[in-house]
Amino acid sequence: MVSITKTKVLNEQIIKMTKKAFGEDVVVQDIIELKGGFFNTAYIIVFNDGRKVVLKISPMKDLKVMRYENNIMETEVFVLNKMHSIEGIPVPRVLYYDKSGEIINCEFLFMEFVDGRPLNEIRNELTEKQYAKISSNLVDIVRKINGIEGEYFGCISQENKRFSTWYEAFFNMVKELLEDAEDVGISFPFENNKLYRIINGHRDSLNKVTKPLLIHKDLWEGNIVIDPKTIKIVGVLDCERAIFGDPLLEPICGYFWDNKNLMNTFVGREDLNRDEYVRFTLYKVYLYLIEVIECNYRQYPGEDRDKWARSQINQALKELEKIHSED
Repeated sequence: MVSITKTKVLNEQIIKMTKKAFGEDVVVQDIIELKGGFFNTAYIIVFNDGRKVVLKISPMKDLKVMRYENNIMETEVFVLNKMHSIEGIPVPRVLYYDKSGEIINCEFLFMEFVDGRPLNEIRNELTEKQYAKISSNLVDIVRKINGIEGEYFGCISQENKRFSTWYEAFFNMVKELLEDAEDVGISFPFENNKLYRIINGHRDSLNKVTKPLLIHKDLWEGNIVIDPKTIKIVGVLDCERAIFGDPLLEPICGYFWDNKNLMNTFVGREDLNRDEYVRFTLYKVYLYLIEVIECNYRQYPGEDRDKWARSQINQALKELEKIHSED
């Protein structure tokens, strides 16, 4: 995926990073760029003895990114280490993390190579039975992730964005997105205060969430690695956007709420209660605000994604106003 946040790196720099992480004697046989992903630059590094590791490189430190994206590689390292300590969560082990800026004006990390294929690449090759097996496997993993409890709601790597209530954390998350939009001249057909009033009007529903639980927040099919032989999940990747919050945000940001069987298993029943449905709809607004705003920050080509996301925001806002009028 082409994105302005993907740092252009010379092979000489990559070799320096590798030697800093693994010692001067290491010999790099091959460097393979991974084309997927939307934010970081990533490579498979192949050593002369056949071993493989993955190198992830953050955007340049002076590049303007969205507010919630500051320091997110630090979040990824924290979350990978936390998840790796829990049996049954298949995440790669962090091998080395560097934020010194000595080699390049970026953070970078090395982690274990996960041998498999992203779910989005093999989805059309799977039978419905196989896909159902993966969905069940995913719910088991997500429950383990969401079982990790934090001491605050909100951001992991930015201490000034941690809160004692989920309402405060979520309100700040939306507020920051709208500030990001203002910074680059993005406008919406509603005033910011209207959205703030809607969130305030559903404060009680948000504050029904009383435990800050770990949310991966990016579990779309491209971040789920499958072993094609066993049809099992062997890797959960890209947890840099993780926060402590409401597990109901997980299916929204993972785009799996349309999978009815998976959602029923995830929630534990067929229907959301009133407060859950309110939060679910608020989270759609949050997701699609990101969709619209990041198009500008990443400088993605085309307008189709922007138009679609805007239509989803409008639909969700109408639903929230309807709920409020019926209360």
